[in-house]
Amino acid sequence: MLGKIKYENEHGFTLIEMLVAMALALFVMASIFMTFKSQHDSYIVQTQVAVSLQNARAAMNMLTRDIQMAGFYANFDGASYTMDWDNVDWEGDTSDDTMRALILAKNNNAAGSNDGILDGTDLIVMVKASQDLDDGRAFAAGETASGTTASESLRDAGDLTTGMWVLFVKSDLSRSEFVQVTNDTGAMDLSKTLEENYEEDDLIFRADYIIYYVNNSGSLMKQNLGNGGAAEAVADGIENLQFRYVLSNGTVADSGFLGALVRAVDVSLLARTEATIRGFSDPNEYLIGDVVVPPGGSFRRKVLRATVKTRNIGL
Repeated sequence: MLGKIKYENEHGFTLIEMLVAMALALFVMASIFMTFKSQHDSYIVQTQVAVSLQNARAAMNMLTRDIQMAGFYANFDGASYTMDWDNVDWEGDTSDDTMRALILAKNNNAAGSNDGILDGTDLIVMVKASQDLDDGRAFAAGETASGTTASESLRDAGDLTTGMWVLFVKSDLSRSEFVQVTNDTGAMDLSKTLEENYEEDDLIFRADYIIYYVNNSGSLMKQNLGNGGAAEAVADGIENLQFRYVLSNGTVADSGFLGALVRAVDVSLLARTEATIRGFSDPNEYLIGDVVVPPGGSFRRKVLRATVKTRNIGL
C-alpha cells in the first residue's frame, strides 16, 4: 500500500509576501484607473469642445444666411420713412427712429440695463420679405392698399393678424414699404400712412423682422417679430457676440440705424464649453469686434469670425 507522498516546502505565502502582492496589485490597479480617468477626462473635454464648436458653427451659418437675405424685397424705398421701434420690448427707446429698411444695430448692450440681453454684447435686427411661397403674392383685381388701410383679402398672404409685419412692393420695384398690421378682422389697419397707393399686380409679403441677441444665460436667441414668434435659443455657450458694418463709403460702423448703407457685416462670436475644465485656466486674450475679452476662467473658448456680404442691399 502506497503511503502518503510528502513534499518539502508545503507552507503557504507569508504575510509579507501577501502584503507585497497586494501592494503591487493596488499599484497596477491605480495605474490602470489613472490612465482610464485621464483618457475619460480628455474624452469629456474633447466632446465638450466639439459640441461647443458645432453649436457655434451652426449659429454662424444661421446668422450668415439671414444676413445674406436681409433686404430681400425690402430695399427699394426711395426715401427714408419712420417706424416706431418702441413696439419692440428690448429696445426701450422712447423716440421714433428713422431708417431705410434693413438693419438696426445695437452696440455693446449697457451693463445693468435689465433688458434680457447679455451685457457688453451686440444685437442685430434685419428686415426682409418672407421666403415662404404662401406668405406673398401679387394683388388681384380690386385689391388695394393706401393710406392706413389694405383690403381684407390680402390677409391670406401669410395669414396676417394684429402685430405681424408686412411689406408692400410696387410691381416695378420702385418702392417697398414696411408696416405693421394693427387689427385682427376686416380691412387691415396699418401702423403708418403708406407713401404709395398699391393696386393690381403690386406685391404683398409677410415680412420677416428678425432679431439676434445673446441672453443672460449665454444662449444665442433668434426672434421673428414679423410672424409674432417668440424668441428661441439657436445655440448655447455663447460668451460674446459682436457686429461691425462696412458701409457704402468704405467706413466701418458699430451701431445705429444703418439701413441701406450696409455692404457687409463682420460677425465675431466667442463660444465656450458648457462646463468648466478642472485644473484649466484660459491664458488667451480675445478681440471680438471692438471688445477685448481678458484671459482667465476655466472654460475652453473658440472664436468664429465671418464677413458676410449683404447681397440684397445697395442694388
